[in-house]
Amino acid sequence: MGRMIRRGTGAVSAFVILALAGVAPGCYFFPASEREYLSHADLLAAAAKVSGFTLPPNLYRLVGLDISEDSMTGRYRGLAFVGDHAWVVRFSEKSSEQDPVALGDVYSLLPLIRQGRDGFEIVEEGEREEFGTRVKLVRYRFDSPIRDGTGTPLVAHGMVASLRTAIAGFPVVYHLKLDNHGDRDDVNWRELRPFVEAATGR
Repeated sequence: MGRMIRRGTGAVSAFVILALAGVAPGCYFFPASEREYLSHADLLAAAAKVSGFTLPPNLYRLVGLDISEDSMTGRYRGLAFVGDHAWVVRFSEKSSEQDPVALGDVYSLLPLIRQGRDGFEIVEEGEREEFGTRVKLVRYRFDSPIRDGTGTPLVAHGMVASLRTAIAGFPVVYHLKLDNHGDRDDVNWRELRPFVEAATGR
């Protein structure tokens, strides 16, 4: 990977992207009917490979990627569990940041995640030392957009995490979010682990 340019407003653009992702969680529990269209899957796969962030192809499919000079946001859909929806934001931590610790604060993401999620409730907070970095995380549940035969929302589960690592010697921050809209019993560290492995290059 080439030298990362340290300029721009990565933190601001990343949080704008997070806001957009947070207010529109989507509803794709059931697979869409087959249809023909020109797919850009090859471009997404190539960009993901260059970025160095790749997830197991049997678990997740990259469905969208937004890239600027100092931030990147990927959106993923589950394959093993079609109720899985995830986004990953990576942005550069610049030498001019007055409070770089605040950029990795997982709690700053919660107001964005609460939006559009009825019945939102935090069920666990903590951190883990894994893969040479500290991962701060919050688990939560909410009312799924998917309803059962009686019209009652399924219980949806999710987890959001933040971590710092380095790429080519430059510090970067990752924000990770994984929601499941009803076909998992819960979302725990095991489900988040592939994202952390990809972020740290393990």
